[in-house]
Amino acid sequence: MEKRLLKFIRMLRGSGVRISPGELTECLKAIKHFGISDRDMFYRLLKATLIKAETDREIFDLAFRLFFLGEVEKPPVLNCSGKYDGFTSSVDGSGTGKAGMGAASRQLYQALRERNGELLSEMVQKQLAGLRFKEEKIDELVHRVKVKMEWFMVENAVERDGREGEAAYQVLKDLEDFLRKSVEKTIVKKRGEEIIEEILSDENLRTKDFGALNESQVKEMEKRIDRLAHILASRYSYRLKPAKTGRVDMRRMLQRAARTGRTPEKLYYQDKVMNKPSLIVLCDVSGSVAVYSAFLLQLIYAMSRRFEDIRTFLFVDEVAEVTPDLKKSTVREGVTEALSRAKCSRLGISNFGQVFELFRKEYQHVLNPKSSLIILGDAKNNWYPPRDEELAFLSQQVKRVVWLNPEPMGEWNKEDSIIGRYALSCSAVLECRNLEQLERAICKIV
Repeated sequence: MEKRLLKFIRMLRGSGVRISPGELTECLKAIKHFGISDRDMFYRLLKATLIKAETDREIFDLAFRLFFLGEVEKPPVLNCSGKYDGFTSSVDGSGTGKAGMGAASRQLYQALRERNGELLSEMVQKQLAGLRFKEEKIDELVHRVKVKMEWFMVENAVERDGREGEAAYQVLKDLEDFLRKSVEKTIVKKRGEEIIEEILSDENLRTKDFGALNESQVKEMEKRIDRLAHILASRYSYRLKPAKTGRVDMRRMLQRAARTGRTPEKLYYQDKVMNKPSLIVLCDVSGSVAVYSAFLLQLIYAMSRRFEDIRTFLFVDEVAEVTPDLKKSTVREGVTEALSRAKCSRLGISNFGQVFELFRKEYQHVLNPKSSLIILGDAKNNWYPPRDEELAFLSQQVKRVVWLNPEPMGEWNKEDSIIGRYALSCSAVLECRNLEQLERAICKIV
């Protein structure tokens, strides 16, 4: 059992969960004391001793489900076989209900209306039995099953039912969860436990590309970014300055003694002064990097509510300040408002050189020698003039320029990418396409 447990923990670590040797020792002690005969107790012991962060709970549940559990547990609604008359959606040709559906979607829709759990479960199992596994990821396989079941047509019909379809929609969500877990378990049965490591690695949100996140992972990523912002907000840097009271400044006293050649007659003191970062953020929101920009803006939103000196600008081929919009009541409202109201695009095509020139002319006054300029963009200039002298001028007005590039490093300086030219005016150019890279980059800046 110990070997199997160690293999399980190795897989968890590979998925980004941090487990120390001390936590592993405590886990083994707990199992030795309570045993493993009670599955629920075994689950709680592992979770209590190995998982520290709330954000790691979902990946732990997935690993435990794939590694230790035999069959997928059905939600209660799928164990029901009786008729249910709670759904009163139209099934005529009035534009709702089953109008325009095929045979598969009609069957699925009818089973939902009747809350026939056994039939819904059979439909999923039938699709899984005929599924041909290639090299697709779980999300791709789930999507393929949904297409065969004409899932999306039924989903639209249920949504059109409004409040009458709320119960059916919840059943559909439970069925989707059962489908996904069944696909995961079927893959493990067909390919062996070795595939679990690959599945967990794909679910590692720290290393997963922002552009590859599904809907549930986007919500989880938002929680992690908010948590990162809280951590960054508490990481203040300090500098020492002369003071009338505080701790004795031995360095100044010794320097004074060396200059005068005698014993110091006066005590000198120093005290800590908190340094909050002064940040100016230039964020490209063109289509090629829009997903990455949204997550950076969420981080800036959370930080701006704790730091006063953060100015945020969006650009495509023009530039607009959105600092006030990022102070809305919620992160979704703030980021949505910023993206919708900013007038930063005329042609819809990135033009970095023009943006740097416009920024110099209109916003040069916000720059100062204590501030850091952060630029998020792929530096794909669409063959426009680079005007790198404009960025060189901006870099002379600030403490440093840090460029965050969401493009894979192997794609830099290819075709219309001119990151190499802009890098000459930057203190650092960092790849930034997932949470781990974003954490590393922001921790260097703050």
